[in-house]
Amino acid sequence: MRSKYVISLKETRNPIEDIMVPVDKRIGYIEGETPVIPIYFYRLLGVEGDEENDLNIYKNEIFRLNEQLTQYGRYVRFDGPILTPQNNEMSYFKNFIGSTLTQDKKALKKQGLLLFFNSRIFYGHSQYPSIHIALQQVLELFLKNESFVNTSKMETFVVKMLIWLQRILPKLYPKGSIAKDIPKILFYGDIKPHEIYFLIFLSLMGMDVLYIHTEPDKEQRFSQIDPSDAFSKRMEYSNSFPLEPFPLEEKRVRKNTVTYEAKEEIESFLYGDDVGLFKTRHYEEGITKPITLRTTHDEMKILWQEEAKIRPEFQVENEIVFVPNLFVKVSGTYQIIDEYWKELFELKGTANTVFKEKVDFTPITYSRQEMYSTSYVLDDNGLIDKEKLFKHPLYKLSYLNQTVQDFIVSKINELIKSDMFLQEMTNDLRIKILMTIITMEKEFLRLVESFDFTGKVPKVIVYNNKPDNFTETDIILLCFFNLVGADILIYTPTNYNNIEAWINPNYFDIHQLPSVQFDLELPEESPKSKTSIFKRLFKR
Repeated sequence: MRSKYVISLKETRNPIEDIMVPVDKRIGYIEGETPVIPIYFYRLLGVEGDEENDLNIYKNEIFRLNEQLTQYGRYVRFDGPILTPQNNEMSYFKNFIGSTLTQDKKALKKQGLLLFFNSRIFYGHSQYPSIHIALQQVLELFLKNESFVNTSKMETFVVKMLIWLQRILPKLYPKGSIAKDIPKILFYGDIKPHEIYFLIFLSLMGMDVLYIHTEPDKEQRFSQIDPSDAFSKRMEYSNSFPLEPFPLEEKRVRKNTVTYEAKEEIESFLYGDDVGLFKTRHYEEGITKPITLRTTHDEMKILWQEEAKIRPEFQVENEIVFVPNLFVKVSGTYQIIDEYWKELFELKGTANTVFKEKVDFTPITYSRQEMYSTSYVLDDNGLIDKEKLFKHPLYKLSYLNQTVQDFIVSKINELIKSDMFLQEMTNDLRIKILMTIITMEKEFLRLVESFDFTGKVPKVIVYNNKPDNFTETDIILLCFFNLVGADILIYTPTNYNNIEAWINPNYFDIHQLPSVQFDLELPEESPKSKTSIFKRLFKR
């Protein structure tokens, strides 16, 4: 028995669009007494793009395809398991099932084909020859793949194929209609082995078939049955999304303009890690690792104004931005005090700088009872459990961008794990670290919010001209900002100890100036801004 046409499996770059191309318009179509029919059978796996908007765009494509195919008419969609044949359907075939048991594959194939012929279920149908030839091919594939097949398994397989086909054939080949094109099949979601064979069976009959799943890993059974892609073609995108119900309505999405696409393509070329160029907030979702530089005093003043990406030792690796920063105590003064003031005023006038003209600059705005109420957010390792913290009533930073919140928590944990403090890391200290940072004043918080990791480095300067030492919370904040990647300067004209009593000396440098001054009050303005009477006279 010969088929009325020959099937040719065709490749394409866009199965969703090309499945609607009429057969006689497809490359490879040959008309004649025995025409060659190019058909598509594609497994579309995963989603192009890793954002929810990309998933919605893809779902809209599937929705619109379903609308087109429904209007087309000769179409069946499966978006769940195909219903197993019922007893009343199976009973019809009992008269044609023999009692001979065998495991010989040639004999099993013959039994399966006899079941088809004897049942006469499709006898007289226009597609009878094609069904016969396709059944032979799918039976051969089934028997080749299955390591143990007996008469009972073979009969179950053939009966499933025939009953499933019997159910959908009226939709695919309606009586009295003039067939202008070939039927279409869409299978969406998880699939079982017999269902895969059934899709192959339909394809071999001359139907277009699309199998769609948003999770590529769920397609393994297909690869086991058709490992060389001889019966279907595979198109996989790199991103996986959990399977959702078949889309029955369009989702609202955002579309990129041609100009935007061109901009993204140019930026991907210009701003790669290997190029050394970075767009604004390039690594907003990344993390920083400080590389605190050892410098001379003159180098420190030069680097103070430089962006992170210009400084020595700057690098980026796997979304980690290694920020070269400064942590310096300047002890003493210059002999000419105006030079000292000029330097201090110039440095504190830099953008993104918080200046404090005395120690004890971190006010405590919470009670001891409130502080200890946060102890439950510590996990078994003494680190902050982010989700518990975000739900705590004392946590007031939820208005911040989520990446900023995550960044702050990561730096709190980094500080807890560090050896920056000379004192022992106890639970009391862990809680103080947490409370000090989540209640920091807005001027400090904005240093974190505005920090573009590759650009301008945030800065903290403290002037300490008294014997008074830093408070524990002052030190916590300074250490936190050092780990963030900020520059820190402590000006101490007296040469008194201050941070030395609190912080591991490996983390900061001391630049010693030649003179010492006591009770040196900070002037209201830098000497360089004062104009002498002689200059004023010459200006007139």
